[in-house]
Amino acid sequence: MSEHTFETPGPVELFVEVGKGTVHVRATETATVEVQIQGRDAEQVRVEQHGRRVTVVAPRQRNNLFGSDAGLQVDVTVPEDSDVAIRTGSADVVVEGRVGDGRLRSGSGDVRIESLGGPGVVETGSGDVRVGAALGDLRVKSGSGTVELGRTSATVAVSTGSGDVVIGSADGPTAVKTGSGDLVVRETRTDVTLSTGSGDLAVATAHRGRITVKGASGDVLVGVPAGVPVWTDITTVSGEIRSALAGAGRPAEGQDHLELRAKTVSGDVVLVRA
Repeated sequence: MSEHTFETPGPVELFVEVGKGTVHVRATETATVEVQIQGRDAEQVRVEQHGRRVTVVAPRQRNNLFGSDAGLQVDVTVPEDSDVAIRTGSADVVVEGRVGDGRLRSGSGDVRIESLGGPGVVETGSGDVRVGAALGDLRVKSGSGTVELGRTSATVAVSTGSGDVVIGSADGPTAVKTGSGDLVVRETRTDVTLSTGSGDLAVATAHRGRITVKGASGDVLVGVPAGVPVWTDITTVSGEIRSALAGAGRPAEGQDHLELRAKTVSGDVVLVRA
C-alpha cells in the first residue's frame, strides 16, 4: 500500500492516470488531499503535488501504456469543487461529492459522478456513464454503454453508438444522438433534439421549448401538460400518428408553449397528456 497526504488551502486540480482497477475520488470539506493506492505495483505509482496540481500516474512500460497487468485501487480525497481529470484503460471511476470541472476518459470502464459544478467531458469506449447532477455544460460520448443523467442545468450533448440514454430533468439545451439505443427525457423546460436509428424516443413531460425528434423504425412519445399550447410538424412514412391532447389555442403573450417537430420512417408518433 502507498499513502500520501498534502496540505491544500482550497480546491485542487487532480489528475489521475491508471490502467486496470478502480479509481475512487471523494470530494468533501477538507483542507488536505489524501491518496491511498493498493495493488501489486502501488509503490511504483508516481504521486506528486505542484502548487494546486496533484498528480497520480501509474508507471508506463514499452508495450503497455499504463504499466503492468496488475489492477490498482486508487482512493483520493480532495476538497469540494476541485477540478478532476481522470484517464483509465479499463478501470472503473467513481466520483463522490461535488467537484468543479471534470474530464474523464476510459477505454472500457464505467464512470459514475455524483455532481459536476463546472463544464464536463466524459468519454468511454464501452463503459456505462452515470452523472447525478451537471450544473455546467456537459458532453458525453460512449461507444456502446448506457448513459444516465439525473439533473442537467446547462448545454448537454450526448452521443452513443448503441447505448440507451436516459435524462431525468433537462433545463439547458439538450442534444442526444445514438445509432440503435432508446432515448428518454423524463422532464424538460428547454429545447431538446433526439435522433436514433432504430430505438424509441420519448419525452415524458415537455413544459416548453422546441422538441425535435428523428427516428427510423422506433416509436416517438411526447407528453404535454394540460393547457400548454402545442405547434406540431409531424411526418411518418408508414407509422401512425395519435394524439390525446385537447386544443389549447394560441399561446398568450409570455405563456409557455411547445413546438414539436417529429419525423419517423416506420415508427408511430404519439402525443399524450403528461
